[in-house]
Amino acid sequence: MTLIYFLIVIGILVFVHEFGHFIMAKRAGVRVEKFSLGMGPRLFGYKKGDTDYIISALPLGGYVKMAGENPDEEPTGASDEFQSKTVWQRAKIAAAGSVTNIVLAFLLMPLVFMVGTYAEGPAKVGYVEKASPAEKAGFQAGDVIEEINGRRITDWTKALTIIAVNPDTDVSVTLDRSGEKKVLTLRPTEATELKIGSSGLIPDMPAEIGRLRPGLPAEKGGLKLNDKILAVDGKTIYHWNQFSLLVKESGGKKLTFLIERGGKREEKTITPVMDGGRYVIGVEPFIRMVFKKYGFLESVQMGFTRTVETADLTFITLKKLLSFSLSIKTLGGPVMIAQMSGQAAAAGLSAFIALMATISLSLGMLNLLPIPVLDGGLLLFLAIEAVRKKPLSQKVMEVSQSVGAALLITLIAVVSYNDVVRLFFSK
Repeated sequence: MTLIYFLIVIGILVFVHEFGHFIMAKRAGVRVEKFSLGMGPRLFGYKKGDTDYIISALPLGGYVKMAGENPDEEPTGASDEFQSKTVWQRAKIAAAGSVTNIVLAFLLMPLVFMVGTYAEGPAKVGYVEKASPAEKAGFQAGDVIEEINGRRITDWTKALTIIAVNPDTDVSVTLDRSGEKKVLTLRPTEATELKIGSSGLIPDMPAEIGRLRPGLPAEKGGLKLNDKILAVDGKTIYHWNQFSLLVKESGGKKLTFLIERGGKREEKTITPVMDGGRYVIGVEPFIRMVFKKYGFLESVQMGFTRTVETADLTFITLKKLLSFSLSIKTLGGPVMIAQMSGQAAAAGLSAFIALMATISLSLGMLNLLPIPVLDGGLLLFLAIEAVRKKPLSQKVMEVSQSVGAALLITLIAVVSYNDVVRLFFSK
């Protein structure tokens, strides 16, 4: 099923991208010889007019073949050839694929909110890990993060994403602490094999029991679902992670739990046991997530805002990667997209649509990078042609295309390596 969902995502996004090139070429009067979904050998298709519409063997990519498109083709001077069109017309054709992907993201994202999604709420700090960058910066439980580096923070997803792309970099955090505005300087440390930023800030999560593992001390000791753990051995509990750490560091000694059940308080004595290399009592947290659907106009507004925020985060990530401030290990390829597609589909239609919108936006933005063999590379050549009043020489074009192809092949090799490492060797 993961493979099927992956093919659905890639198929739709590639089709939309190539359709953008196709429709703009047709509008400009360029003869389109082939419209292929997929790469490699032809599987099947049909020809209508001048265009051969085909499905190719490799479902990773696609292309639109226009008459006179390649610089090494001998131009015939026909008016329906790509090279016969003005610089502006060719630029519109080159940009159309990426623009169509970006437009698709803006169209899909409102559907996420109309179908319904889980509301995260504000980025409220529930727990600050000991000796972490957050503790050193002065964060406290209950702080609500409002801005990071001037960017408005509406939920934990955006906050943690900005922190993740800023390892070993000072970031300015504006927060609300009991009605008082404060500005703290946070310097996330590198964490995990991906070398992404980690702060020690933990989202608000009360120590409320959501699941009991059968046969373990919590169940035997009389704890029940929805019990709220208020204190352990007299230490007030503010967050699930704090409670979990106390159990982990108990050394197997008896612990006295102060719990709240149905508005009444009572004590339970429970002895943790070793399980999976650490001490546990056999409980899991209750996750309070509210599933909410929104009206059409509200969904359009929220979808537009979320897409702009995603584009902003993509810019930040690209900037960090190009300046070598972020590890290239964070990049993923087809395997990672396939895994995410399967996971998103399992999470529901809303998550699947959100993933497709995000990948479509990234695909559109990445294709506009001024690298030969990408749409952005052709746009760069056309911009130079517009300034020089004549195209670059064929030799320069060929060398540039070779360099661009080498860069692209290297990138594909890197992301494929990352995918394999994550799939088979990642801890």
